[in-house]
Amino acid sequence: MHRRMRLLAALAALAGAMVLAADKPVVGTWEAFSDSPGGEQYKWTLVVKQGDGKLSGTISGGPGQYPLLDPNMEGDTFTCKITIEEQTYTIQVKVTGSKFEGIWKSPASQGAIKGTKQS
Repeated sequence: MHRRMRLLAALAALAGAMVLAADKPVVGTWEAFSDSPGGEQYKWTLVVKQGDGKLSGTISGGPGQYPLLDPNMEGDTFTCKITIEEQTYTIQVKVTGSKFEGIWKSPASQGAIKGTKQS
């Protein structure tokens, strides 16, 4: 009987976690590419996590790994900021299924960013 109760509790916890992840489709690991104003393309790995009802994560690529600042999912739009070499960049993308597309901005420039969910 206790074994069955533990199994039911574990299944309920798993179902709850799946609902939370479905509520925030950005949660997961993404392969992303951003374009610079000069025409270069950069590859990034974006990892978005959810815990205690809040989003967190990192973005990493050639220049290093950076924590996401103020990550937020509202409707199908994900926004966050990152700071690289004392310059803050804002990322805003529309998430559609396993893809996202949007822009990044800094005080001096902006460009496109696209991504595909890996897991």
